[in-house]
Amino acid sequence: MNEKDILSTAVNVEEHSLSELQYWLQYEKHTWFLGAGVFWLPYGLILMGLSILAVLFTPYMIWHLFNAKWYKSIAVFLTVVILPFILSQFIPFENSIFVFLSNILPLVAFYFYTWILSYLIGEHLNEIQTLKKWRREERSRS
Repeated sequence: MNEKDILSTAVNVEEHSLSELQYWLQYEKHTWFLGAGVFWLPYGLILMGLSILAVLFTPYMIWHLFNAKWYKSIAVFLTVVILPFILSQFIPFENSIFVFLSNILPLVAFYFYTWILSYLIGEHLNEIQTLKKWRREERSRS
């Protein structure tokens, strides 16, 4: 394989992983419906549902970010979401408001992170598609 083929394969793997992740992140944007259910359902049930969805989606997200070689995004995720969650599990709070906030803030950080990640991936995929289109047009002119 020459260098051009290797680069093309790397871009295809990155594009495929990011496309798969972007597909599922589009559904994540609609979880605010579940969050809005707090007005009609017990908030504990809603928080449990959102937490279960976050726990199930996290390995999938990290796997695709790893395949796409978006290591900085994984580091940001660990710093912004996982580290506060772990710290909240080890710090005992006596005030019920602090207990509630320590439970909800990592969840809010997770969904905010995935919302921003969805935007970044969309922009990156758009850039890749634009570059491919320019290359095709350049080849057709030659």
